[in-house]
Amino acid sequence: MIFRNIFGVSFLAILLTGCVVKQMVTGEYYLQTEKYADGARAFRQEILKAPRSPETNYYMGRFLLAEKKHADALKHLQKAVRYRPSNAEYHFWLGVAYGASGKHVLERKSYEKALSCNPRHLQSLIYLGHWHLEQKKYHSSLTNYRKVLEIWPECPSALYNRGMIMRALNRTPEERQAWKEYLAHYPAGPMARRAVINLNRLGDFAYRNHIFGHRTVTLKKIRFNSFSPDISKTSFASLDLVGEILSNANTLSIHVIAYQKNNEKLAKARAQSIKKYLLARFSKVRSSQIQLSWFTAPEKITSGKKTFIEEESINIFSSP
Repeated sequence: MIFRNIFGVSFLAILLTGCVVKQMVTGEYYLQTEKYADGARAFRQEILKAPRSPETNYYMGRFLLAEKKHADALKHLQKAVRYRPSNAEYHFWLGVAYGASGKHVLERKSYEKALSCNPRHLQSLIYLGHWHLEQKKYHSSLTNYRKVLEIWPECPSALYNRGMIMRALNRTPEERQAWKEYLAHYPAGPMARRAVINLNRLGDFAYRNHIFGHRTVTLKKIRFNSFSPDISKTSFASLDLVGEILSNANTLSIHVIAYQKNNEKLAKARAQSIKKYLLARFSKVRSSQIQLSWFTAPEKITSGKKTFIEEESINIFSSP
């Protein structure tokens, strides 16, 4: 008798687990393939069969949220949380739905509830950091982003927003470091270009944006070995990007300008080293595509309303 009862309970658990797994697999399929309307149709039938299923309500809420049907999404995500209050993921997506509906206090509370279920729930930490940043609660936001970066050191939004927080708090040395750390991980794209603008505004030109035709490209500063025209290995990646651009656009030509205060010979040799490197490494690049200039005066760089002096630098841009 006892054995039979145990068997019956175990068998029922297996059946329930199988149903849950099926719903999860099916739900994730519709989410990953972005077939939200199809998913909503399929799960509408499942809800009729099991209206108190947390999984079914969760996925239905996700589909409706993706379709921007916020009010309906809220109803299902609220049910998912009600029927499975220990699930951090459900609380997180309920918070997203609250945020999309303009209910920002409830949004914050949902992220906090998710973190009470799982203190390392990454999405909740990130979004709670965003929430505090939008409310200009900079120290609280920074605390969340620090926790995020302990779990995911390369989180792009946490790295970038940390720079924005340091700027708002007027913590210039930390802001400078924040932009450099972001660019070390993400040196390309529109956010990288914005990070460079912010970094240059501080008078730091470890990275610069360069114009190549219709493109703006972020490059790390071209450096050389001390007192030498030999290119530092740390600059190969930047020059390789320039070479790839020239290789793929045979009508494009660039101007390479070397600035070296009071040393014309070294300025000329460094400009020539860059051209030599590009021609040797990229067979499709023609010598006529690379024009050289060099100056013994420092480079004057205007960023925002300020003008800065770089006593040794390389500027590269496309020729008219």
